[in-house]
Amino acid sequence: MLKAESLCNSVNNTLDYDNALVANNNFQYQATVWVNDSGIPSLTTAVPVLVTVTRVNEYTPQFQGPLAFSVPENAPRLAVIGAVKATDRDWEFSAMRYSIISGSGFSINPKNGELYLRRSLDFETQKVHLLKVQVVDLNQDVDPSNQRTANQEITIHVQNVNDNPPVCNPFVYESTIYSTLAAGIPIITLSCTDIDDDELTATITNGAVTDRFSMNGMSLSSKNTFSYNPEGLFDHTLFEVAIEVSDGKHSTKVLAVVRVIPWTTTTTTNPTTTETHSRAPLVVTSLQKYWDPDLWFVLVLTITGALALISLGLLMWKLLTWTSVCGRPLVMSEHLLNDKILNSADEIRTKEIAASVHGLQVDPVIKRFDGKAQDPVTGRHYLFNSQTGQRRWI
Repeated sequence: MLKAESLCNSVNNTLDYDNALVANNNFQYQATVWVNDSGIPSLTTAVPVLVTVTRVNEYTPQFQGPLAFSVPENAPRLAVIGAVKATDRDWEFSAMRYSIISGSGFSINPKNGELYLRRSLDFETQKVHLLKVQVVDLNQDVDPSNQRTANQEITIHVQNVNDNPPVCNPFVYESTIYSTLAAGIPIITLSCTDIDDDELTATITNGAVTDRFSMNGMSLSSKNTFSYNPEGLFDHTLFEVAIEVSDGKHSTKVLAVVRVIPWTTTTTTNPTTTETHSRAPLVVTSLQKYWDPDLWFVLVLTITGALALISLGLLMWKLLTWTSVCGRPLVMSEHLLNDKILNSADEIRTKEIAASVHGLQVDPVIKRFDGKAQDPVTGRHYLFNSQTGQRRWI
């Protein structure tokens, strides 16, 4: 008769569900239990044992950096800002779900933690956004309700972008000065701001007044080059200075109107000296009228004048052609031409007979022409050849 003793089996702390090797073995351990009896001789039996390890949610998820992100204020909707990352030592390590439990304007991908922009941003309105992100582990325990969660605050910084032009208030500035105001003393100081906090620069854009005024920062000052005398005015007394204020990308235009009071003395003074001067200023007002036509009118007038000159030139050329010595003979009335031809022929024949009687040679020039006519325009007479059209003035 065999007597068997009951054995108490136990395990140590080497069982680990959250291990890749155990996972590859389908979370099972194989063991062999040897059972011995107390008989003589002692007999032994081997009992195979299969141990299956079950999962237990032991660890809480932990957030990894970065925990702060930056995004430009002109980023479009649905732009990816960054990704929140958390780890969990429980198998499977990546089985987690992300969500935003506090904060607006952003969304998160529940699987990979990517943050998205849901609305437009404005650096000038809000520079920093705070979000509270929660992560929950999934399927880490035999009991699905046994979950562990972790919360983390995420900071989103909005980056400034130069997307606003400078603002000047007012747009038109006016000031009155004496012509003896010292150079470099501010006449007008522009009041301009830029909500993007960019550095502003001011430039005079109508170059005609740059010899009278200059910009020192945001202040307009005189170069003290006005020229006046008691007999009359050499310079204008009203100046319109166009100024462009720029932040490097955007610009705004303002207008400065400066009225200059001519001063009889030529000594350069400052505003205090001018105000306390005991002598009353001599104010000379000169009204000048000038014609300032539009550009289109100038073009039309120029083209019309050019066409008139061309027409006049053509007319003169035609008249010179008609009266030219080398021109073709004018067409005359038939009866006048016949009369002149007959008269000329008789005269030529008479000259030939006379020459033959006296033993003289006839002029070859006379023989070359067989007719005589009168120009109806100039009244001059000329000889002509009826065959070749050649002619010679008499």
